[in-house]
Amino acid sequence: MKKLPKITAIDIERELCKRSFYFFAQYFWDTIIAEKPVWNWHIKYLCDELQVIGKRVAERLPKEFDYLIINIPPGSSKSTVVSEMYPIWCWIIDPSQRFICASYSSTMADEIAEKSYNIYTSEKFKRLFPKLVEKKSGGKTNFKNGLRGERIPTSTGSSITGQHAHQIIIDDPITPTLASSETERKTANTWISETIASRKVSLTVTVTILVMQRLHEQDCTGFLLSKKNLNIKHICIPAELTENVKPKELSKYYTDGLFDIVRKTRQNLSQAKIELGSYGYAGQMLQEPSPKDGGVLKKNWFPIIKAAAAPQGCIVNFQLDTAYTDKEKNDPSAMVSYFKHENTVYITNSISVYKEFPELCRWIPTHVREHEYSDFSTLRVEPKATGKTTVQQLRLETNLNIIEDKAPTVDKVTRARACSPKVESGRVILLEGHWNESFLNQVAAFPNAAHDDELDCLTAIIERELINNSNIGEYVFG
Repeated sequence: MKKLPKITAIDIERELCKRSFYFFAQYFWDTIIAEKPVWNWHIKYLCDELQVIGKRVAERLPKEFDYLIINIPPGSSKSTVVSEMYPIWCWIIDPSQRFICASYSSTMADEIAEKSYNIYTSEKFKRLFPKLVEKKSGGKTNFKNGLRGERIPTSTGSSITGQHAHQIIIDDPITPTLASSETERKTANTWISETIASRKVSLTVTVTILVMQRLHEQDCTGFLLSKKNLNIKHICIPAELTENVKPKELSKYYTDGLFDIVRKTRQNLSQAKIELGSYGYAGQMLQEPSPKDGGVLKKNWFPIIKAAAAPQGCIVNFQLDTAYTDKEKNDPSAMVSYFKHENTVYITNSISVYKEFPELCRWIPTHVREHEYSDFSTLRVEPKATGKTTVQQLRLETNLNIIEDKAPTVDKVTRARACSPKVESGRVILLEGHWNESFLNQVAAFPNAAHDDELDCLTAIIERELINNSNIGEYVFG
């Protein structure tokens, strides 16, 4: 009888690491983390999800989705699991895999890469997988295993010409501070959708993994989720149990409404809410781009009444914020109709539309007449470049009382904050309609909303009618 080879403890440990990324993560944790690990449920869940991807790529099977998006609070070991450990685990099942691993800055990308390197060159790893290390080359950040596998670090906005990967990992592509800048958001989104998207070994096999906290409605997560042509698997794990949990079945793992009762206790979250503020807490902890009830302007500050309960016979006026496009990826034009009565503004309708200039000019007269325009009404337009042209064109083609409004002298946030006391005091009332929800969602999400065109109209109305105490629109007829 043939003698069976002796199975050693190393053989068992090696096999367990191959079979389970979660076991691998537990086994090699102390090679990069000094603190005692907290094995919350989400770590195994993420490991299992990543393992499925890693095995499919190892077998060069067609991907199940284009992107895996993971939204999870900071301090949840996301970088440790996804960016530092996962690429090295993939090498033990397929040493030929190449990874592009990105973060918001080259410094952060290099720091993450170095921890990944420390796992790879640890005595533990060498003991279990000596052949994967003996031909290694490169430095601590960009390194190869000598078996065609490579880990390539990069940062948001950087060029990575000539490099292609079997898997792309993007870990925090933008910081909370930079996310408030439209320019920085567009840079990150363009880089992800164009530059990094062209760096795939195979369009059939390569998956992009994006792990981040939510920072804005049009952050990289929001940008990708808005693309209807992308197949995305979305994992969302807020610090507190909310409707944002994705997939929904993960809700069963929450204890007393918390996802991690050790690292994210009620006391810790209360302190985080103080330190981060309402917007920061909503995004970074709850994975909501803005607080549910609003930030600068809160939803519950706007009373909603039936049209029959509003003052009757008031002159309806209109505020227009223009944009020349019929493409939904760009900013829309917005129109808000309202009247003023006894130092209170009543919003009768609000709408955003995507129309090219000629179509917009045809739409405006029709819309205002459908919403109680009269010979006493005015239509005011913000005097940005498109607004000036709209005023000129409508004066030529219509008899509307169109007025070029005064240009704002301060930024949008300052304007909204100046208007907030008037709104909070209940002086802006909405007439009940199907438009209420979309209007409130945009206003409450500011300054993290994808668009702010209707908010611009609102602040212009409040400034003129309630702050500067204009009498326009307060006359009653009939």
